[in-house]
Amino acid sequence: MKIVINTAHQRFGGAIQVALSFINECKNFSEHEYHVFVGFGVGKSLDKNKFPNNFFFYDFDFGEIGFSTIKVIQRTLRPIEEKIKPDILIATSGPTYYHSVAPQIIGFNLPLYIYPESPFVQAMTFKQKLKLWLKKQVHFYYFKRDAVAYVVQTDDVNQRVRKVLKADKVYTVTNNHSSFYLDESLLEENKLPEKFEGEFRFLTLTSYYGHKNLEIIPEIAAILKKQGIENIRFVLTLKKEDAKQHGIVHEYIYNVGPIKPHECPSLYKECDAMFLPTLAECFSASYPEAMVMNKPIVTTDLGFAHSICGSAALYYEPKNAKNATGQLQVLVSDVEKRKVLIVNGLEELKKFDTPSIRASKYLELCKE
Repeated sequence: MKIVINTAHQRFGGAIQVALSFINECKNFSEHEYHVFVGFGVGKSLDKNKFPNNFFFYDFDFGEIGFSTIKVIQRTLRPIEEKIKPDILIATSGPTYYHSVAPQIIGFNLPLYIYPESPFVQAMTFKQKLKLWLKKQVHFYYFKRDAVAYVVQTDDVNQRVRKVLKADKVYTVTNNHSSFYLDESLLEENKLPEKFEGEFRFLTLTSYYGHKNLEIIPEIAAILKKQGIENIRFVLTLKKEDAKQHGIVHEYIYNVGPIKPHECPSLYKECDAMFLPTLAECFSASYPEAMVMNKPIVTTDLGFAHSICGSAALYYEPKNAKNATGQLQVLVSDVEKRKVLIVNGLEELKKFDTPSIRASKYLELCKE
């Protein structure tokens, strides 16, 4: 097959890692010819020199997506597609804003549109809910216009996407950690200062999004300080301007700034547990990443988190900083609890497709 992997529209976020993992795994399926539309976000971490000669790369930076940009995307990509004449296009995350000649498979990873019960959505003002509804109508229009099939990462999301998009061709291919987490050579370089005696670090590896509820972290830190607990630290990967703008600063927080995907395993190695206060997800790779790195998890007591983590996490009431603080303290103080969660995590990990199997499933969908 002649396949276009379309990431031209992608600029940031966890979807970048999914795309990078798929592109890298395709090296193991040499029977196909790959034409990769490389967007700004993917381009920053893609080493093109490590790919064989059945890969062809095309670089794009369309900037922030707006209605005028969509026209530019269409005008730019169409002549390239006509020259390549691919059998299929696949984008692991969408919408792509590109109406192709060949059929296009698009991933759906927009949780706020399908989880209206999320505490984040429920707390919105009328104006914010209206804005979210309008964005949803626009995005759904381009999903329906451009995709012949959709890929999602959990069965629950599958059912919800079928309902909201009124679509039959929705396929589940579970997410997972990338192959970087299996490469021990990436664990050598430290990103953090040496630990002080008794220090316990919680890693929250994400860019800033409102639904991640990262603002709860300085609240928790303030509670810990008031209680006289001085050994807990939080490790974040935010842009400094985002941390400052949203008040996600505290003496108990180490913000190392954005890091590249291949640097993430090293950061997990230097931390003791993973904390994810998110209020809405289609899937978060942070969960299997923590599991494969033998790190226990504390996260929100919400359905999507339970469906992914199962018995590998401690859960707390969403947006409740006091309850979250209690669960974090349980983890820090109970060594046996941590051991059990780590073992459970390795078991939960077995239900996810490996990066190689995931790529294989994507390519099987392309054949269909």
